[in-house]
Amino acid sequence: MKLNYHQESDSPRIAVIGLHGWTGTEHSMVPVARSMRIQSAKWYIPRAPYKASTGQGYTWFSGSADKGWKVKKTFNLLDTLIQQVINDGFDQDNIILFGFSMGGSLSLRYGLGMQCQLRGIIPVAAWVREPEELINSASIESKQTPILMIHGKDDSVVDHKKSINVATEMEKNGFSIHLEIVNGGHIIGVYATNLIKQFIKTGRLENLDLAS
Repeated sequence: MKLNYHQESDSPRIAVIGLHGWTGTEHSMVPVARSMRIQSAKWYIPRAPYKASTGQGYTWFSGSADKGWKVKKTFNLLDTLIQQVINDGFDQDNIILFGFSMGGSLSLRYGLGMQCQLRGIIPVAAWVREPEELINSASIESKQTPILMIHGKDDSVVDHKKSINVATEMEKNGFSIHLEIVNGGHIIGVYATNLIKQFIKTGRLENLDLAS
Protein backbone atom coordinates (compact mmCIF):
# COMPACT_ATOMS: atom_id res chain seq x y z
CA MET A 1 0.00 0.00 0.00
CA LYS A 2 1.40 3.37 -1.09
CA LEU A 3 0.53 5.87 1.64
CA ASN A 4 1.25 9.51 2.41
CA TYR A 5 0.77 11.33 5.71
CA HIS A 6 0.30 14.88 6.90
CA GLN A 7 -0.15 16.34 10.37
CA GLU A 8 0.29 19.77 11.96
CA SER A 9 0.95 18.67 15.55
CA ASP A 10 2.41 15.81 17.57
CA SER A 11 -0.88 14.98 19.31
CA PRO A 12 -3.69 14.61 16.74
CA ARG A 13 -6.96 13.12 17.97
CA ILE A 14 -8.77 12.85 14.61
CA ALA A 15 -7.77 10.64 11.67
CA VAL A 16 -8.74 11.81 8.19
CA ILE A 17 -8.47 9.32 5.33
CA GLY A 18 -8.14 11.34 2.13
CA LEU A 19 -9.29 9.52 -1.03
CA HIS A 20 -8.14 11.03 -4.32
CA GLY A 21 -10.12 11.21 -7.53
CA TRP A 22 -9.68 9.53 -10.92
CA THR A 23 -5.99 9.34 -12.04
CA GLY A 24 -4.84 10.64 -8.65
CA THR A 25 -1.99 9.41 -6.45
CA GLU A 26 -1.01 9.39 -2.80
CA HIS A 27 0.22 12.96 -3.31
CA SER A 28 -3.02 14.40 -4.69
CA MET A 29 -4.73 15.24 -1.38
CA VAL A 30 -1.63 16.54 0.41
CA PRO A 31 -2.13 20.18 -0.70
CA VAL A 32 -5.72 20.01 0.59
CA ALA A 33 -4.53 18.72 3.95
CA ARG A 34 -1.85 21.38 4.18
CA SER A 35 -4.25 24.19 3.29
CA MET A 36 -6.59 23.30 6.18
CA ARG A 37 -3.86 23.35 8.85
CA ILE A 38 -5.95 21.39 11.34
CA GLN A 39 -3.89 20.90 14.50
CA SER A 40 -6.10 18.07 15.77
CA ALA A 41 -5.96 15.94 12.60
CA LYS A 42 -3.60 13.37 11.13
CA TRP A 43 -4.14 12.65 7.45
CA TYR A 44 -3.70 9.24 5.84
CA ILE A 45 -3.63 9.56 2.05
CA PRO A 46 -3.49 6.24 0.14
CA ARG A 47 -2.92 5.56 -3.55
CA ALA A 48 -5.69 3.65 -5.32
CA PRO A 49 -4.65 0.08 -6.21
CA TYR A 50 -5.62 -0.03 -9.90
CA LYS A 51 -3.75 1.69 -12.75
CA ALA A 52 -6.03 4.07 -14.60
CA SER A 53 -6.82 3.17 -18.20
CA THR A 54 -5.87 6.69 -19.28
CA GLY A 55 -3.41 9.18 -17.86
CA GLN A 56 -0.60 8.50 -15.41
CA GLY A 57 -2.52 7.97 -12.17
CA TYR A 58 -4.65 5.40 -10.41
CA THR A 59 -8.28 4.46 -9.90
CA TRP A 60 -10.38 2.95 -7.10
CA PHE A 61 -12.71 1.07 -9.46
CA SER A 62 -11.33 -0.79 -12.47
CA GLY A 63 -13.39 -2.02 -15.42
CA SER A 64 -16.62 -0.80 -16.97
CA ALA A 65 -20.37 -1.08 -16.68
CA ASP A 66 -20.37 -3.61 -19.54
CA LYS A 67 -17.47 -5.79 -18.35
CA GLY A 68 -18.08 -5.36 -14.64
CA TRP A 69 -16.16 -3.49 -11.95
CA LYS A 70 -13.17 -4.70 -9.96
CA VAL A 71 -13.20 -3.35 -6.40
CA LYS A 72 -11.76 -6.11 -4.20
CA LYS A 73 -8.24 -4.63 -4.00
CA THR A 74 -9.71 -1.27 -3.00
CA PHE A 75 -11.85 -2.63 -0.18
CA ASN A 76 -8.98 -4.82 1.05
CA LEU A 77 -6.71 -1.78 1.04
CA LEU A 78 -9.19 0.25 3.10
CA ASP A 79 -9.71 -2.63 5.54
CA THR A 80 -5.95 -2.70 6.10
CA LEU A 81 -5.72 1.08 6.39
CA ILE A 82 -8.57 1.33 8.89
CA GLN A 83 -6.84 -1.28 11.05
CA GLN A 84 -3.59 0.68 10.85
CA VAL A 85 -5.40 3.87 11.91
CA ILE A 86 -6.95 2.05 14.87
CA ASN A 87 -3.56 0.57 15.78
CA ASP A 88 -2.18 4.11 15.75
CA GLY A 89 -4.58 4.94 18.59
CA PHE A 90 -7.61 6.45 16.87
CA ASP A 91 -11.08 5.26 17.86
CA GLN A 92 -13.57 4.57 15.06
CA ASP A 93 -15.69 7.54 16.15
CA ASN A 94 -12.69 9.80 15.47
CA ILE A 95 -12.13 8.58 11.89
CA ILE A 96 -13.31 10.60 8.89
CA LEU A 97 -13.49 9.41 5.28
CA PHE A 98 -12.99 12.36 2.94
CA GLY A 99 -13.08 11.75 -0.81
CA PHE A 100 -13.04 13.82 -3.99
CA SER A 101 -14.94 12.76 -7.14
CA MET A 102 -14.42 8.98 -7.48
CA GLY A 103 -12.88 9.05 -4.00
CA GLY A 104 -16.09 10.69 -2.76
CA SER A 105 -18.17 7.88 -4.18
CA LEU A 106 -15.83 5.40 -2.50
CA SER A 107 -16.08 7.19 0.84
CA LEU A 108 -19.84 6.61 0.83
CA ARG A 109 -19.75 3.03 -0.43
CA TYR A 110 -17.09 1.91 2.00
CA GLY A 111 -18.12 4.03 4.98
CA LEU A 112 -21.79 3.08 4.88
CA GLY A 113 -20.87 -0.59 4.72
CA MET A 114 -18.90 -0.47 7.96
CA GLN A 115 -20.46 -2.00 11.04
CA CYS A 116 -19.84 1.13 13.10
CA GLN A 117 -20.47 4.86 13.30
CA LEU A 118 -17.58 7.01 12.07
CA ARG A 119 -16.90 10.62 12.98
CA GLY A 120 -17.96 11.58 9.47
CA ILE A 121 -17.99 11.04 5.71
CA ILE A 122 -17.22 13.90 3.32
CA PRO A 123 -17.95 13.18 -0.36
CA VAL A 124 -17.07 16.11 -2.64
CA ALA A 125 -18.20 16.19 -6.29
CA ALA A 126 -19.14 12.52 -6.02
CA TRP A 127 -21.18 10.44 -8.43
CA VAL A 128 -23.13 7.60 -6.85
CA ARG A 129 -24.02 5.15 -9.64
CA GLU A 130 -26.71 3.19 -7.81
CA PRO A 131 -28.19 5.27 -4.96
CA GLU A 132 -30.86 2.70 -4.11
CA GLU A 133 -28.29 -0.07 -3.74
CA LEU A 134 -26.11 2.20 -1.59
CA ILE A 135 -29.00 3.01 0.73
CA ASN A 136 -30.20 -0.59 1.01
CA SER A 137 -26.74 -1.98 1.72
CA ALA A 138 -25.86 0.50 4.49
CA SER A 139 -25.43 -0.97 7.96
CA ILE A 140 -27.68 0.13 10.81
CA GLU A 141 -24.68 1.54 12.68
CA SER A 142 -23.34 3.50 9.69
CA LYS A 143 -26.66 5.31 9.18
CA GLN A 144 -25.76 7.34 12.27
CA THR A 145 -22.52 8.64 10.70
CA PRO A 146 -22.88 12.34 9.82
CA ILE A 147 -22.33 13.02 6.12
CA LEU A 148 -21.29 16.38 4.67
CA MET A 149 -21.86 16.23 0.92
CA ILE A 150 -20.50 19.11 -1.19
CA HIS A 151 -20.88 19.76 -4.92
CA GLY A 152 -20.05 22.68 -7.22
CA LYS A 153 -23.06 23.96 -9.16
CA ASP A 154 -20.85 24.55 -12.23
CA ASP A 155 -19.32 21.05 -12.20
CA SER A 156 -19.01 19.93 -15.84
CA VAL A 157 -17.68 16.47 -14.94
CA VAL A 158 -20.35 15.31 -12.49
CA ASP A 159 -23.71 17.10 -12.56
CA HIS A 160 -24.48 18.55 -9.12
CA LYS A 161 -28.10 17.43 -9.53
CA LYS A 162 -26.90 13.86 -8.99
CA SER A 163 -25.80 14.81 -5.49
CA ILE A 164 -29.14 16.54 -4.88
CA ASN A 165 -31.01 13.36 -5.84
CA VAL A 166 -28.79 11.13 -3.69
CA ALA A 167 -28.94 13.43 -0.65
CA THR A 168 -32.72 13.72 -0.92
CA GLU A 169 -33.18 9.95 -0.97
CA MET A 170 -30.72 9.42 1.86
CA GLU A 171 -32.45 12.01 4.02
CA LYS A 172 -35.81 10.32 3.38
CA ASN A 173 -34.26 7.05 4.55
CA GLY A 174 -33.05 8.43 7.87
CA PHE A 175 -29.40 9.24 7.15
CA SER A 176 -27.71 12.16 8.91
CA ILE A 177 -26.74 14.17 5.83
CA HIS A 178 -26.25 17.78 4.80
CA LEU A 179 -25.76 18.76 1.16
CA GLU A 180 -24.13 22.07 0.31
CA ILE A 181 -24.17 23.26 -3.32
CA VAL A 182 -21.32 25.73 -3.74
CA ASN A 183 -20.01 28.05 -6.42
CA GLY A 184 -17.40 26.49 -8.68
CA GLY A 185 -16.73 23.45 -10.81
CA HIS A 186 -15.11 20.07 -10.29
CA ILE A 187 -12.74 21.26 -7.57
CA ILE A 188 -12.41 21.64 -3.82
CA GLY A 189 -12.75 25.42 -3.61
CA VAL A 190 -12.17 27.87 -0.76
CA TYR A 191 -15.75 27.83 0.52
CA ALA A 192 -15.88 24.03 0.45
CA THR A 193 -12.53 23.90 2.23
CA ASN A 194 -13.87 26.12 5.03
CA LEU A 195 -16.92 23.87 5.50
CA ILE A 196 -14.82 20.72 5.48
CA LYS A 197 -12.40 22.21 8.01
CA GLN A 198 -15.28 23.09 10.36
CA PHE A 199 -16.81 19.64 10.04
CA ILE A 200 -13.54 17.80 10.67
CA LYS A 201 -12.94 19.85 13.81
CA THR A 202 -16.45 19.55 15.29
CA GLY A 203 -17.88 16.36 13.78
CA ARG A 204 -21.28 18.04 13.82
CA LEU A 205 -23.39 19.10 10.84
CA GLU A 206 -25.53 21.53 12.85
CA ASN A 207 -22.47 23.56 13.88
CA LEU A 208 -21.47 24.52 10.35
CA ASP A 209 -21.16 28.25 9.79
CA LEU A 210 -22.64 28.42 6.30
CA ALA A 211 -22.09 32.17 6.10
CA SER A 212 -18.30 31.91 6.35
